[in-house]
Amino acid sequence: MDKPKQNEFASRDYPVQENMTAQRKEWRFQAAGNYVLFTIVILALLGLFSDGIISETAQTSANGKLTVEYQRLIRAQSDERYILRVQGEPDRPVRITLGGDFMERFQIQTLFPEPLITHTSAREMTLTFAATPDGRHAVWIGAQPESAGYFTSIITVDGQPGMTLRQWSWP
Repeated sequence: MDKPKQNEFASRDYPVQENMTAQRKEWRFQAAGNYVLFTIVILALLGLFSDGIISETAQTSANGKLTVEYQRLIRAQSDERYILRVQGEPDRPVRITLGGDFMERFQIQTLFPEPLITHTSAREMTLTFAATPDGRHAVWIGAQPESAGYFTSIITVDGQPGMTLRQWSWP
């Protein structure tokens, strides 16, 4: 005796009561959730939550004397790298001033090369580096954000108008 063929997408009561309309909604919701998770993973790999092409940037001051390489999106309590490339006057020392949130919400872990003179005040730190024959300097700073949030840091060279770095720190 042949059993009657059942429609797999129709609601039924035997052997278990099913509501196929609700089941189809659940399948669509599950598929949407899979797409959302896939998108989050791809964005994380691209740098949404830390290092990556979305986060990496290099910013140059209006006068072209300062270039800073840094991450726009960082993580609280993790080591972050800043590379400052400065074109100063030949055979003259150069002064780099770090201010804004950089001094209040970051802890400097490493600084290379070591400055000749370091001066700190309430909201900024000035680093004076030795003169070089061509006036070019490269400074590596390793800093750690102390908390999550939006940071605005200001970096200037020799008292001239500098640049503003804007960063988001994830918890």
